[in-house]
Amino acid sequence: MQPFLEIFIEQGCTNCEYARGMAAWVRDRFPQVEVRLIDLTDGERVRPADVFAVPTYQLNGRTISLGNPSQEDLSAKLQVVLDRL
Repeated sequence: MQPFLEIFIEQGCTNCEYARGMAAWVRDRFPQVEVRLIDLTDGERVRPADVFAVPTYQLNGRTISLGNPSQEDLSAKLQVVLDRL
């Protein structure tokens, strides 16, 4: 199963712009990880119960960060998952 990273954002969230950049960074650095940037303000998505702040990062459906992690922290978490493949 391909690992996936979901990053939940909303319009008007100042920290969410950084999250967009993190999504691009993960796509470039970890091409084997599917990155899903989910805008909760578009009305098409129901907010998951465990997403109560934005940005929220979930790796394979599990919350790994409320707010933006550092690149080093996110990289380490992604590498743990990739090493298990």
